[in-house]
Amino acid sequence: MQTSTIQPSLGAPSAGGPTDPSHDERLRRGILITDVQRSVAWLLVGLFLCGIYGIPLSQAYLEHREGEDSPLLDLFRRKPTPENLRQFEKDIEQSSYAKSYTQPRLQLLLTEFGRVGNKLALVGRGGWLYYKPGVQHVSGPGFLQSEVERSREKDVLDSGESAIVADPRPAILEFHRALAARGIRLVLMPIPDKVALAGEPLHGRSVPQVRPENPDFQRLLSELRAQSVAVFDPGEGHAPDLRLFLTQDTHWAPSYMEQVARDLARYVQRVAPLPPVVASSLHAVDQPMSRVGDLVDMLKLPETQTFFLPQSVTVHQVRDADDAPWEPQEEADVLLLGDSFTNIFSLEGMGWGAAAGLGPQLSLALGRPLDVIAQNDSGAYATRQSLAKELEAGVDRLHGKRVVIWEFASRELSVGNWKHLAFPQPRPTEVAP
Repeated sequence: MQTSTIQPSLGAPSAGGPTDPSHDERLRRGILITDVQRSVAWLLVGLFLCGIYGIPLSQAYLEHREGEDSPLLDLFRRKPTPENLRQFEKDIEQSSYAKSYTQPRLQLLLTEFGRVGNKLALVGRGGWLYYKPGVQHVSGPGFLQSEVERSREKDVLDSGESAIVADPRPAILEFHRALAARGIRLVLMPIPDKVALAGEPLHGRSVPQVRPENPDFQRLLSELRAQSVAVFDPGEGHAPDLRLFLTQDTHWAPSYMEQVARDLARYVQRVAPLPPVVASSLHAVDQPMSRVGDLVDMLKLPETQTFFLPQSVTVHQVRDADDAPWEPQEEADVLLLGDSFTNIFSLEGMGWGAAAGLGPQLSLALGRPLDVIAQNDSGAYATRQSLAKELEAGVDRLHGKRVVIWEFASRELSVGNWKHLAFPQPRPTEVAP
C-alpha cells in the first residue's frame, strides 16, 4: 500500500473537479492521497479495536457471571452445515447482551422521533401500528401470478428451508373435496388485513369507498365459488373504519369480531342448514381489558417505555348456565379451524381476555355447541395439519360434523405455505348421517 502526504497541486487545475481521473495521473493509477494526523489515526484504531475485542470479551464476562453457556461452543459441537450455521447465527444474535441493551433504546428513539418501525411493525400516525407482511400483501402484486409464485418458492429453497407451495387453490379445493366426501360443508373465511379496513393513519390518504385489497383476492374468491366452495368474506359490506381494529394490535376490535360472528352464523345457516338443538343457555358478561398490542411487542421496545400506552376495551365473555367460561365441545356438529384471529379474546396468554373470542361468540350466535382447533400463525396449514394428524392417529375429529369453518388471515394468501395434506376417509359405515 502506498501512502504519502498531500502536496501542493502542480500544473493546471483539474477542469473536471477533484475526482476527475482524466486530469489526475495519480487517480488514474488508483492512488488516493490522505493526510491523517497521528493522534486521529490512533483514536480510530483504538475505537476499532475496542469494538472488535470489547464486545465479545464483555459478552464472555457477562455469560460467565450469569452462569450461561456460550453459544460459541456450538460452532465446534455441530457439523458446519448451512442449517447449523444459520442456527448458530440466530443463537449468537439472541444471546447478545450488547444487542439486548442497545436495540430497544435505539428503536424507541427511531419510533418516537422518526416513526420508524422494523421488519415486522410499521408506525402510523396517532400511535397506530401495522403488521408489515399484511401491508405487503394488500399493496403487493397479485399472489396468483405465476412469476410471483415461482419467486416465492425459489426464495424459500435458496434460503435452505423446506419447499413450500405458494398457490392456495389446490390446498383449498383438496380440503373442500375431502370434507364433501364425508358430507361436510366447508366454509372459507379469509380475514381482511388491518390496513385494508383501518389504514388511513398509515397512508394518510382520504378513506376510500371500497377497501383496498390484493389484486388477486376477488379473483380467488370467484374461482373458488365457481367450484362450489362456500366463501364468507367478513370485509364485505364494511367500509373502512378505524373502529374495526385495535390501535396497536394486528387483530380486530371486539365489536367487529362479534358482528362478524353474528353475520357468519347467519351465513352458515343459509349455506348448510343445521338441525335444531336444545335451547342454549349461553350468555355474555362484560369484561374490561387493557394492554399494549402485539405490534408493540414486535417493536421490542424497553419494558419501561411510555410512548405506547395500553388500550382499554370491553370484551364479552361467554358463559354457560353454571356461569362457567365457555369451552369448545368435540362432539359438536360445527368445527372452527382458526389462527390468532380466532384465539384473540379467547386465549388468555394473548392478554385480551378468555372465552370471549370468535369461537364463543359464534357458538352464542348459532345457539349451539362448537368445536375449535386454533393455532396462532401459519393459518394456511397449521390447523389443517393438526386435524390431519388426529385423523391419521385414528381420532376422527370430523365424526358427526356437518360444517367446518376455516378462518385464516388473508395475508396468508401471499405468504403462507399451502402444502398438500392427506385427510383419511372413514370406513363406509362411519360416514356421518
